[in-house]
Amino acid sequence: METKDYQILYQLPAPDPELQRLAPLLGTWRSVGRSVNSLAGPAGRVKATEIFEWLKGGYFLVSHYKITWYDGGAPNYGVMYWGYDSAARKFRTHFFNDQGPYDEAGNTYEGAIVDGELTFTGPARFQYQLAADGKIKVNPDGTIDVLWWLRDLEGVWKFWRNARYIKVSEDV
Repeated sequence: METKDYQILYQLPAPDPELQRLAPLLGTWRSVGRSVNSLAGPAGRVKATEIFEWLKGGYFLVSHYKITWYDGGAPNYGVMYWGYDSAARKFRTHFFNDQGPYDEAGNTYEGAIVDGELTFTGPARFQYQLAADGKIKVNPDGTIDVLWWLRDLEGVWKFWRNARYIKVSEDV
């Protein structure tokens, strides 16, 4: 069999540098926070464990999570894929969990940077502060804070919960 030289006609682009804004999330984290009374349920403590790692190739950040709501009950397990749409200049996430089937409107978020904050909007809204280098801000004690909002019955965004991520391990 004869070997031929093939010319590569398509070169994959490098991962968008915007994805590096998410790099501080890499590793294993536990989070603690509190929710307020909302359409999602009563106020209470929220605990989670989340692992963030790059999907091979570096085009997507992947997070695996286990979250327990309202001081008990069965945990919720899921996975979220985080990417950056260079053409639209937006971050995009898609998540899948054990609470039901995939629904485009209910399982996707779009992220934008405004005034030093990276805000993702979908079925809820969550937000990270950005550091001077443009990456997600890590507090002096090594934690990361995330704020969440839900819409009320009139469709107005209302504060829902906070979460403080505490790093457990750099390794994934």
